[in-house]
Amino acid sequence: MKILISAVGDTDPIRNFHDGALVHIARKYRPDKIIIVFSERTIGKKDDIEKVIRSIDSEYVSEIVCHEPIILNEDVFVFDTMYEQFDAIIQKYYTKDDEFILNLSSATPQVKSALFVLNRLSEINVKAVQVSSPENDSNAGVGHDDSEDIDALIDTNMDNKLDYIDRTIEDTSEKFKQGLIKKTLRDFIKKYDYKASLEIANQLPDFPGLKDCRKKLQDIVDSLDRQDVPQLLQKKKWSEEQKKVLNAYLTIDLQKERGNFSEGLIRIKNLTEFILEDYIENRYPGFLDNYMNESEKNYLGIHDYKKILQTKNRTLSDNIEPILKMNKTRNKVAHRLDSIKAEDLKELGPVLKTLKGLVKEQYQLTEKDFHFYKEFNKELLELLK
Repeated sequence: MKILISAVGDTDPIRNFHDGALVHIARKYRPDKIIIVFSERTIGKKDDIEKVIRSIDSEYVSEIVCHEPIILNEDVFVFDTMYEQFDAIIQKYYTKDDEFILNLSSATPQVKSALFVLNRLSEINVKAVQVSSPENDSNAGVGHDDSEDIDALIDTNMDNKLDYIDRTIEDTSEKFKQGLIKKTLRDFIKKYDYKASLEIANQLPDFPGLKDCRKKLQDIVDSLDRQDVPQLLQKKKWSEEQKKVLNAYLTIDLQKERGNFSEGLIRIKNLTEFILEDYIENRYPGFLDNYMNESEKNYLGIHDYKKILQTKNRTLSDNIEPILKMNKTRNKVAHRLDSIKAEDLKELGPVLKTLKGLVKEQYQLTEKDFHFYKEFNKELLELLK
């Protein structure tokens, strides 16, 4: 069944010797059922509208339903109210087996906008239709025919013939749809969710900047999946150790920004152990070889490094204390599948600050270097303007 849902506007049912939008859509699509949504102001047109629809063709007989309740006059000028009410109306009459048509050209701008947005956001089988004016211009200044005899208006209706000019325009609203997708893409970038961002970017047709945006997102997604250093960091004139360690820290910080605290906790211990081993190997060459044999060396952990540092660099040993405390929580999450408590999360900030200080000091990095993903986001968002 083909069903038309329509509000009623000033041009309905006939204006200036032509169909109003409601009648014109009915003339074109011949819906089996027409659900008309009246306001207090337009309910007086009910009989005239039904009569004009019946005049379209003697062989065309549609079921006409006057939806209840009638919309209050003050509500037709409130977008949120119209969106809510028309969403409920569509849901009330919708079935999967029917084809629905929405009239986007009748009633107040708030009603039209609500129907337009519902058409774009709903995932149901809906065809939205606009109707251009006979002059392809605004109807402002065109007189109303409400006081005229309806039979006279039908007789002089220039659309009431077989070879009428079709003024319907089916709404595809690709720009609107693309605008919504683009906004969603920007939102995911701001949340540092690059995999979701890439998936959305791949749904958009090309426009200036999008190709570069996709390329940069693909590099970051691939790098994060492989725990590799992204191309933008690879281009830095740093040592491989600097790139590797900064990238590891940035990945931890990224997990925190995404709210993936458990993953961040697990990575903190691993990075700290790498930094401490690297520090001892570089400052005290051969010490670890003499400390234990090669097979045992692979089992050195954060507590072992702290013990060594107590005799070599007491300040550094004291500095990693917050990380050691957080490591207890990390072990519960990693090995016992415990959840993270709220009080433990409060310690994550100081721990990351400690870890950042460790990375800065040992690898001669500046504060600006740690803003990699913030700057990356700015670059992506600039490409999407």
